[in-house]
Amino acid sequence: MPDREQNSGTFTRPPTERIDTSDIQSAQLRKAFDLWTKLKGSRPFPPRSEISPRDLADFLRNIVLVRVLDGGNEFQFRIVGDAIVLAQGQAFQGLTTAEIEVRLPGYGKMVKRAYQRVYTDRKPLLLRGWFEHPSTQRAFFHETLGLPLGPDAETIDHILVVAVYAFSHDKPPS
Repeated sequence: MPDREQNSGTFTRPPTERIDTSDIQSAQLRKAFDLWTKLKGSRPFPPRSEISPRDLADFLRNIVLVRVLDGGNEFQFRIVGDAIVLAQGQAFQGLTTAEIEVRLPGYGKMVKRAYQRVYTDRKPLLLRGWFEHPSTQRAFFHETLGLPLGPDAETIDHILVVAVYAFSHDKPPS
């Protein structure tokens, strides 16, 4: 889930922008956002326990269920859809952002910052733009939505990430 901030380390990428959720372009992300909005009702966010795989059927391939650890100081990839594995070039299931950082310097930190933004802001985060994969240098366009989940109005214990990708063999535009 890239964002516009500059990265340190060996990871470089073209820009990605934070977009208002009213401008979701992907039908899959729109379905995910509408489901999240329906399930939350008047609460700030819904609990993970109210979301079933059946609810996610239209976009299950495109999700990452992230567990919040250590009060939002660390995050662990719990469930990773196969479209995400394909786009990332490897399975991160079970790994924390610190462990991902060891494998792909700069990427784990970038993902962690995006998740911390969802955790801190306590609201959805929509990002869109070009991304260059750090290990393959393959560029793709993405639209990524992070949705907070929690058992009560004060606690975020998971983030549901839904992402769609369009691949290109060329370098992204400058």
